[in-house]
Amino acid sequence: MRRVKYSAVHAPIYSLLALCLPAGIAVGQEVAKPAQKPSETSKADERWIPKLRLGDDTAYLEFYGQINKGLLVYDDGGSTDNYFPVDNGNSSTRAGFRFYSKMENNWSVGGNLEWEWTPYSTTNVNQLNKGDYDWEAQLLRKAEVYMESKEYGKFWFGQGSMASDGSAEVDLSGTSVVGYSLISDMAGGPFLRFDDGTLSSIRVKDAFTNYDGLGRKLRFRYDSPSYGGFSVSSSFGTQVVPEPSDVAVWDIALRYDQTIEDVKISGALAFSRPGDGNSIYDASVSLLHQPTGLSLTLAAGYSDKESIDGHYGYAKVGYQTDIFEVGKTAFSVDAYFGRDIKGKGTDSDSYGVQVVQNLDYWQTELFVGARTYSYDDEVSSVQDSYAVLAGARLKF
Repeated sequence: MRRVKYSAVHAPIYSLLALCLPAGIAVGQEVAKPAQKPSETSKADERWIPKLRLGDDTAYLEFYGQINKGLLVYDDGGSTDNYFPVDNGNSSTRAGFRFYSKMENNWSVGGNLEWEWTPYSTTNVNQLNKGDYDWEAQLLRKAEVYMESKEYGKFWFGQGSMASDGSAEVDLSGTSVVGYSLISDMAGGPFLRFDDGTLSSIRVKDAFTNYDGLGRKLRFRYDSPSYGGFSVSSSFGTQVVPEPSDVAVWDIALRYDQTIEDVKISGALAFSRPGDGNSIYDASVSLLHQPTGLSLTLAAGYSDKESIDGHYGYAKVGYQTDIFEVGKTAFSVDAYFGRDIKGKGTDSDSYGVQVVQNLDYWQTELFVGARTYSYDDEVSSVQDSYAVLAGARLKF
């Protein structure tokens, strides 16, 4: 399990955030405008839990978070196990603070401090640790500050997303809370079972990945302004949580976000250097036809190593509609095909189906997803496994 060790490594992050927080709010007070009148509130403000915010749109301090729990049923071909209440690895339970303030000359400053807490996550529970909660499984996700200008772009410093983070996970289907290109998040912890009935040492997450760039690091990052829907970002950094590393990493990513007539299009393409001689190439694109609610999502990744070159392809077809007044209902089916992920000569295939019901007033998504995991290698025979995850994500 991941544990955060608060040490001197983190001191620069917290010090910088502490200095910028009061400064950002102070600047914002000079240009503050009156808060919105009650009559000006939008439908988004009609929610069970109001925004926990001090300030207005020109300068604010905001507390936010989410709780994402459910029931995981996993069948490894030889036995069936239930895990409840399990943390949904697709989108972890987390909480944090944001601050933002407008400055002079069209500049703004902001920051983010965020933790996650997953004592019983779908990415770690398995047949051998069933019922064992790791209450110390907390992780510092973000501790960052930034300055932004519409003309010059956005400059980041601190613990947060590298430029390539999320580049393989663009998804407009409305069902990513229970299924997206990183299909192992749904049930990554359990072990696969050999045909002779014994458990292997291979976890689902060992055989299925999406090569989604470099994740979150202590980094410098720059995002360019958007030109015709296109923007470029790059970052340089190193890992400090959950365990410090002295390896320097860097990446670059190209993103596109645009609506052309009735079709919303989002996509990303990234190149990453993890610092171990490996190169990672990944991309994803998602199209949503807004009048009909139909969507198509594609993702692919390639890891260029000296001994083995792993790669995969992923596709999802989705549909969103207003069946109930409480919020949209989203349906999707997907497929994943991986080669040489766990090792040379291995095949990793998966098929899934997902349903998500939004409860807008309650800021909640009810979800259920089912998935197959099929793994083969040149040495042993492994049984297919099946997983079902159902639960709810509440945002505040």
